[in-house]
Amino acid sequence: MGRGSCFVKVAKYWNTTAFRLAWVYGALFLLTVIFLMGLVYWRTVGFMARSIDFGLEARMHQLVMLDGANLELAVNGMVKRDFLHHGVYGYFDAEGHWLAGNLERIPLGLHWDGVTDEHDYELRHEFDDKEMQQSAHEAMFIARVLPGGRRLLVGRDVESFKHLRLIIEEALVEGGTLVVIMGLAAGLYLSLRSLRRVREISINCERIAQGDLFVRLNVSASHDELDMLASVVNAMLDRVGGLMDEVRNVCNNIAHDLRTPMTRLRTRLYRLQRSVDEVHAREMEGVLEDTDVVLGRFRALLRIAEIESQKRRLAFTKVSLIDILNRVLEFYLPLTEEKYLQLKFESSLEMVVDADDELLFEAIANVLDNAIKFSPVRGLIRLQLYRLQNRVVLDILDQGPGIPEHEREAVLKRYYRSSGSSGVEGHGLGLSIVSAIMNLHGFDFCFEKVETGALARIYFTS
Repeated sequence: MGRGSCFVKVAKYWNTTAFRLAWVYGALFLLTVIFLMGLVYWRTVGFMARSIDFGLEARMHQLVMLDGANLELAVNGMVKRDFLHHGVYGYFDAEGHWLAGNLERIPLGLHWDGVTDEHDYELRHEFDDKEMQQSAHEAMFIARVLPGGRRLLVGRDVESFKHLRLIIEEALVEGGTLVVIMGLAAGLYLSLRSLRRVREISINCERIAQGDLFVRLNVSASHDELDMLASVVNAMLDRVGGLMDEVRNVCNNIAHDLRTPMTRLRTRLYRLQRSVDEVHAREMEGVLEDTDVVLGRFRALLRIAEIESQKRRLAFTKVSLIDILNRVLEFYLPLTEEKYLQLKFESSLEMVVDADDELLFEAIANVLDNAIKFSPVRGLIRLQLYRLQNRVVLDILDQGPGIPEHEREAVLKRYYRSSGSSGVEGHGLGLSIVSAIMNLHGFDFCFEKVETGALARIYFTS
């Protein structure tokens, strides 16, 4: 995957609220962790520094209470008792000459006001541990000037303190990094999980928008806000489906109730036509044609209602697509010869589907009849049955005026006629019947984009 496609994918996710909230909460979580770790570090290191200061002040307080000879003994005693060699002690005269302790000389820049201060120092050779191979020694010192100008220094080596501080810093950084990564990963997982749910809802809503009102949104066991939304949408779809069924039943009942009186009316008009003069007979012929149009629409409406009732699924059997296509071509051969049309049928496979033989014949026949109506004289109609990925596809391509892109879905609705169908007989219900038959079988029917003509495509499932 290229860098551009990755950027487009991230940009697409960034436009979602869940993804942006995950990053915002992740940033807040990161700042919180940094603040918490900094607070822990500051309090821990501060406590250790204060402990060192307190220990130095306590030792200094003990030593300054002693006189000269006792002070030397006490300083040397503290050095001997310091088995870990952390303590640094120095007792010097007014000229800076060593008197007692393990400190070789007074560090430069030392403050003598009793405030702890960090300086480099040098141990006397008898106390220096050569195995440690330290390039330099650092210690926290507290220094006092005693009566007579004598100098007393009490210090603590800070190498172990610095090493411990480094360990704490590394632990905080590593632990903080791990916590941040885990927090961001958890946030991204939750956001992507929500995005998957939103994507599922979007896909189902697109199917609903295309007219499949039997689709329902999935409701999980978590009962979160998406489940609440899904439940409301499902309830709305149930209500809408019920209302549409009521309207459809009213329309079907009207068509059924009017078909009988309209048939009687046509019969009476036909009888009346035979008893009038020639002029009135021609007028009656026009009335009979209009009556036939109305009756044709009633028959088409009742036919759609019969198909959509799902009762025809009981008659489903295994049927051969090649056999149905050959019968359709044979049925329409005289009509194509009348318009000097050329029919070409290509097939690279044989497929058996679970279907109603009569309904499938009627659907393919309606699509081919539509192609014949709109094809110019001496035109070509091509039928091709082939496999596309995991599905079998039937293409019916004509050389007619075609269907504009914005009308390819509308022509499948009842009574809708394309802008290019003026002058061609029809009720605007033929493709509606095809769509109803395909929905009954679970097949997909649509019109695809081509440079010239119209391409009707049917996707079959075995």
